[in-house]
Parts: sequence; C-alpha cells; structure tokens
Amino acid sequence: MTLGTRIAHGREAEVYAWTGVPNAVVKLYRAGFTGGRAEVAALRGLAGSGVAPKLLDVVEVDGRTGLVLERLDGADLLSVLQHRPWRVGVLARELAGAALRLHRVAAPAELPDLKEMLAERIDAAGLDPALRDHTLRVLDGLPAGDRLCHGDLHPGNAVRTAAGVSIIDWPGASRGVPSADLARSLFLLRLADPLPDTAWTMRVIMATGRYAFAAAFARAYRRGAAQPLDRIDEWLLVHTAARLAEGVPAERDRLVAAVVAHAASPARAAGTTPQGARTNG
Repeated sequence: MTLGTRIAHGREAEVYAWTGVPNAVVKLYRAGFTGGRAEVAALRGLAGSGVAPKLLDVVEVDGRTGLVLERLDGADLLSVLQHRPWRVGVLARELAGAALRLHRVAAPAELPDLKEMLAERIDAAGLDPALRDHTLRVLDGLPAGDRLCHGDLHPGNAVRTAAGVSIIDWPGASRGVPSADLARSLFLLRLADPLPDTAWTMRVIMATGRYAFAAAFARAYRRGAAQPLDRIDEWLLVHTAARLAEGVPAERDRLVAAVVAHAASPARAAGTTPQGARTNG
C-alpha cells in the first residue's frame, strides 16, 4: 500500500489517502511525536462502540508510525458551525452526546493516568512556585478514575456522519474521571485561542458564540450524565495551569491571571470546593 493525496495536516501528524484499501486513510505521525501509542490503545479500546473511526492497521512509512483508519464521510462540527451558526444548540448537544458515549467506556490499562499527566504539565508550565504548589495541591485532592478520556474534545475533533458523531484525534487519551475530561472541553470552548491558521470568519463566530456553545454543551452533558458532576471548577483550574505548558503565547497572561484569581479566593485557596457543589460548567 502507498500514500495517496494528503487530506489534512497538523502539528503532530498528516492524513493521507491510503491507496489499495477502500474507504481508508492513514494518519502519519511526524518524526519525534509519540502520541500514536495512546491513540492506538484508545481506538482498540473503542472497537465496536461507534464512538471513533475504526482502526484498521498500524504501519510504518519511512520510519514514521501510521494509523490506517476508517475514512469518515462527513464534516467536523466546527465546519458545520461555520456555515450554520444558528444551529449552535443542536451541535452542542451532538457533541455532548458523543462525550457521554465516550465516558461510558473503561480506559485500557496501558493508557496514562490523567492526574499524573496533568501534574507533569503543571510542573513544566513555568508558574511562580507558589501558584504551582497551589495548583498541585488542588490536583492532589481530585479523584482518579478509570474512564476513557479524550483530552482534546472540541467541535473540530468531532465529525458528523450519517451514523452519528465520531470523535477523532486521540493522542492525548488517558484514564480519568468524566468530570476532568468535561472540564478540559469547557476550557477549550471558553478560553483557548484558535489555531494560527484559523480563518477570520471562524474567529468571529468563535468569539461571539463560544460561550453559548459551551453553556449548551455543559447543560446537555449534565442532563445525560449517569452521576452528578463534581468539582468542575477545580478541574478547570488544573487544566488552565497545565495548558501553560503547551506554550501558546497569546493565552499566557489571561491563563496566569485565572490561576492567580483562584489562589487568591479564600474559599478556594486550598482547593476546598465542596465535593457535591455545582460549580461553573
């Protein structure tokens, strides 16, 4: 089998047509990126669930790891939102439904623990030591879990097909609690900067509609969740601090300010949000 036309590309990988296999693509990781191992484990754990595209094979092309995947016939929710922004509520509910299906799946044992991943990122975030220690104390008090977490679930990573919404791009998959993965999605929806090559029209839509989308997404997820969602506010804090390790210059000042505000709040100073409290999100 050989590479066909390049379909998409990103910082970690490129996606090509995979000639000789009907309805298949190959996601080819760039040299030096190791997210393929987590993605393979997650996709194997999701086999038959309908949550993600099928993993057909793992190959090597010029020393690079390639994942041969079922080709999805559809558009990602971000693209749909760009052309039909008035459908923000419907699309948010569709993303929430996909997240709920995902979080019913037990994570494969070989995936990393989410709390350990977050602790490493917070250590690497370049925070003032007092802020770093505050955030790590909050993280230490949060629960671990055994559910499959995506780690980067947003409308651009959810493809709408005739069979429903399928979630793509799993290099950040981990083991954790649904509340933690939900908080990461809320962070991305509310606070993350668009990618540098995002069209200005999409930037305008994101700026004006992101909070409405996030609110509708959170409401739909809460309605469908099997158990109450606890301590979202604290999970948002640790995700905010961990995001600093990703090195997005345009975000840094406001993310540090958010961590400072949390540490300065007497009710939150030791990560003391009550276990059953319904916090923002």
